Amino acid sequence: MKRNPVQDHTREMMERGRLARDGFLGDDMRPIDEIVAADAAALAAAGVTRENLADLLDELHAAADAALETPRELFGGKVQVQLIEVMGRIPCPFGCGERAHKAAIRVKAGDLTFVFTPLQAHLIREHGFFQGEGSWFRLEPAELIALYRLCRG
Repeated sequence: MKRNPVQDHTREMMERGRLARDGFLGDDMRPIDEIVAADAAALAAAGVTRENLADLLDELHAAADAALETPRELFGGKVQVQLIEVMGRIPCPFGCGERAHKAAIRVKAGDLTFVFTPLQAHLIREHGFFQGEGSWFRLEPAELIALYRLCRG
């Protein structure tokens, strides 16, 4: 199969130390389009769109940001969010021109706890990219789907 220079460049930008210390791929060696396709299949099977999930992440980010590093409960106390770090801006590794706040937001909902960044809403909405397996900030589609159903159900 012929190599795609655009995909090669995107993969290089996602490597450790390029845009983010830990990168976006973890130990996932699959081509980016295969990572995206596998996650898209999980969303399709659940009947949830990437826009649904990105909108929820944007909502959680806005609530955490407004609370100024104080934990905030949402959705009738089902979900707690907290802005835990803000560090400037980070560009999208796909080279589309997006620059997001470089922050970390902690989410707790029952037994589910994870940390996400504002860039992740963009990566999911615009590129269908949840990050590679083993990536520090990978968001598992199944966990986001469960959170979405808890908040919107």
